[in-house]
Amino acid sequence: MKVATQSLTKGTMLRGGAYRIERVLGQGGFGITYLATDMALERRVCIKEYFPITFCDRSESTNHVTVSSQSNKDLVEMYKAKFLKEARNIAKFDHPGVIRIHAAFEENNTAYYVMDFIEGKSLAHMVQSRGKMPVQKAIDYITKVGIALEYVHSHRINHLDVKPDNIMVRNSDDQPILIDFGLSKQYDTHGQQTSITPIGISHGYAPMEQYNQDGVSMFSPQTDIYSLAATFYYLVTAKVPPQATNLIEEPLIFPVEVPASLQAAITRAMSPVRNRRHSNVSEFLKEIRSHSVGTQNKGFKIEDSENAKQRQNNNTKVLTNNVQNKARTETPKKTNVKGILVFIFLCFITVLALCGIFYNLFQWFGLSQSTQAVEVLAEVPVVEEIPAVVPAYNSNNPWYSPLGEATYEGVVDYDGLPHGYGVAKILSGTYAGSTYQGYFNHGNMDSLATYTLKNGDTFVGKFRNNQYYEGTYTVKKTGEYFKGTFKNGQPDQGTWYDSNGNIID
Repeated sequence: MKVATQSLTKGTMLRGGAYRIERVLGQGGFGITYLATDMALERRVCIKEYFPITFCDRSESTNHVTVSSQSNKDLVEMYKAKFLKEARNIAKFDHPGVIRIHAAFEENNTAYYVMDFIEGKSLAHMVQSRGKMPVQKAIDYITKVGIALEYVHSHRINHLDVKPDNIMVRNSDDQPILIDFGLSKQYDTHGQQTSITPIGISHGYAPMEQYNQDGVSMFSPQTDIYSLAATFYYLVTAKVPPQATNLIEEPLIFPVEVPASLQAAITRAMSPVRNRRHSNVSEFLKEIRSHSVGTQNKGFKIEDSENAKQRQNNNTKVLTNNVQNKARTETPKKTNVKGILVFIFLCFITVLALCGIFYNLFQWFGLSQSTQAVEVLAEVPVVEEIPAVVPAYNSNNPWYSPLGEATYEGVVDYDGLPHGYGVAKILSGTYAGSTYQGYFNHGNMDSLATYTLKNGDTFVGKFRNNQYYEGTYTVKKTGEYFKGTFKNGQPDQGTWYDSNGNIID
């Protein structure tokens, strides 16, 4: 069974020599992102390739992408059309906070689109390297991302994967940029979805409705607002929020430096009940921007930098005049040596404390570090990021899966359960000899996968509650296959076809 993605090699030329592949930046269940060179403009770009790892392979001699079986072809073509539609949608955007698309094309029996290469770091990388972010800095970033997200919503598009990994901060101007629209959905004027999205959930950042069938079939800014607030929570706590399904019994816990009013805003935006959240991004941003660090409960609001600077200058002038007038009118008094020594000591302690504060701020804002171009998008997921696959269970230490004892190679959660992409081979019981290759949800077979039985029959599609839910079941012996929905693991509503694709009455 195939586990690792087969990527294009360094030096591969695309689109008639227009682009040269340099290296892989990241990969996910439905695609690969490369660093490449635009040969005409002599600049670095990113190229995203449509490559659904579960269903496809690649010819080493031609680089052509091949589909593993005839029954998978329709599914692969459907998602390729969605991939190109995603590129066209993003290419229409003209906003400093949204990744720019320059070109899209088909080649090697698959599709590609070319986008900006951003020199900077993701918000996730910033927190991982420096720890939790100062509250005011987090407000600034979330405000800029929120404005970009509101622009996306104005085009009747839900991003559906807002998270710290998908927000890159450019080194040159500290601008956060929203990337990776792999799960996005386009909606019509009536709010009905017009595109089909690959399955993929970022646990901790996806709200309850994304776990439900057809939960985001209608346009809903509140879904992205939840993810934006969850990202805010991560920035100020350095902790991934609890999974949405656990929030009812597991409340959010904040550091003491996060004002109660901001805690309330984040908690409301992350409500498990969609209609209890803010109705649009502007409403959420208005609430969080009405607070400034250290001024809550005093009736103060954030001032813009120019007003604050002017007020400070005015205060300085008044203070200077008062001191000068006081110096003219006061009669000189006897010098108090002891008092002066105490005053000098207190000043010394104050200076030390301020140095410590400014040192921490300098570390966080990167003022103590030399500026350098950092290659980002190195961990760009297409559906859900796939870390290096490592053996988790073997025949001597089997995983007790819902289908029986199994070996497993793939991603696991903190409890050691399969969670993400992996391969399970059943060792014992009724299903011994069968193989499940696809996505897991905390030990459950509950997503997109390929399932191969011991007799060679295959199922390709969605699992739910460890059973076939929707997809194609192919009988190896005859070549006949069923496409449709399943109930209790059995064909329900759909159509049977013979090996030539003709409908069987």
